[in-house]
Amino acid sequence: MSASLLPPDSAAALRSRDLLAVFPQLSDLPGLPQARMLIDYVLGRRCGALDVSGRDTEGTFVAAEFSAEVPENLILVDDAHGLQATLLSRLTQVCTYNDRIDEARTLAAAVESLAGAGESAGEVVTEAAPVLAVSELSEIAGLAELGVGETWAVVNVPKAMNALTETIAVLQPFVSTIIVIGRSDAMSRGVNKELARGFGRVDVSPGVGKHRMIIGSRPLSSPSLPEFPRRGVITQGGVGELEVRAHGACFSGTKSDEGSELLVDALLGLLADDAPESVLDLGCGNGWLLTAAMRASGANTGLGIDVSKAAVASARATAEANGVGIDVILGDAADSEEPALAGLGEFDLILLNPPFHQGTAIETETAAALMAAAAEHLAPGGQVLTVFNSHLRYRDRLESIIGPSRQLARNKKFTVIASRRD
Repeated sequence: MSASLLPPDSAAALRSRDLLAVFPQLSDLPGLPQARMLIDYVLGRRCGALDVSGRDTEGTFVAAEFSAEVPENLILVDDAHGLQATLLSRLTQVCTYNDRIDEARTLAAAVESLAGAGESAGEVVTEAAPVLAVSELSEIAGLAELGVGETWAVVNVPKAMNALTETIAVLQPFVSTIIVIGRSDAMSRGVNKELARGFGRVDVSPGVGKHRMIIGSRPLSSPSLPEFPRRGVITQGGVGELEVRAHGACFSGTKSDEGSELLVDALLGLLADDAPESVLDLGCGNGWLLTAAMRASGANTGLGIDVSKAAVASARATAEANGVGIDVILGDAADSEEPALAGLGEFDLILLNPPFHQGTAIETETAAALMAAAAEHLAPGGQVLTVFNSHLRYRDRLESIIGPSRQLARNKKFTVIASRRD
């Protein structure tokens, strides 16, 4: 694999190296290889050194009017570390969108901390343009109407193909090019298929290290773009049928997951003796679990919180579709300083189905932080119901963070534990 898209002696390669030299502190940070690849691509296209696929033009004529200023506007989707926004804002006007509120905060902090890079050292670099963050992708429509020149979008490849599908559907009417970037092993043929729904040309770039781009250009005037949120039905014994609605980036889509189903079964066994008046779901996803718990228990108050904007919108739509009155808020329940947690009060029943992966690695600290949040908001006499992959053995951790805990259910994959305050 090449170390760069650019010919090593080209003017674009020199400019790319000069820009990166201003930020030596980024050399070991995650996300830098992809940010550098994007810098090389933008500069290579502007200088005529690269064609639309990211390959060397090798002297092929490229009309200056089609390359010199591209892109004048750049939309970055799910730049988790903020490096893409920091570096690309030195080349063009950048607008960012992150589905996860924690990643949006990381991006904003990175851009702010690196905004003055190069100035104190007297480096001659292009002054960074202000980075504009939008809270919803739909806001891009208003920005596009005000924009001048060509607009591109960069989408960091998501885990779920539905997330990419919805992002493409929202952006396609307003951009001339969509670049999907990620590790080569995460870039399936499905990416090409989704881009082809809205673009007449789809190119796969050369690999750089372990990364590559898939690029959609020439927007179709009559694209075949799907609508969101998607709809489905989940049937659970003791609860009945519930309509589920889910946006693309929402975990599990319109389906229930096996762990949540086991948790609901365990909850149904508790309700005869202990019916809660209030329910809190920390990490509510598509809202099915909270909606099912509200229907089964008859609780008066229900609240869901999630770090994902797609999940919050999905949970609200699911509850509304089933006539269940709940509130859903956007917030990072794993952050003890999260403003959205202040003033929530206490709840009789708290539901917890914590994530345990960060990328492909097993990660349990988020679960521990969510357990602490549950302990903070559990009413006297109330219970926290936690479901987790059995091999993680969370019972001792639940005992130490919340209080006395007992097993309610277990199958080959999952365990459900009920915990009370000491």
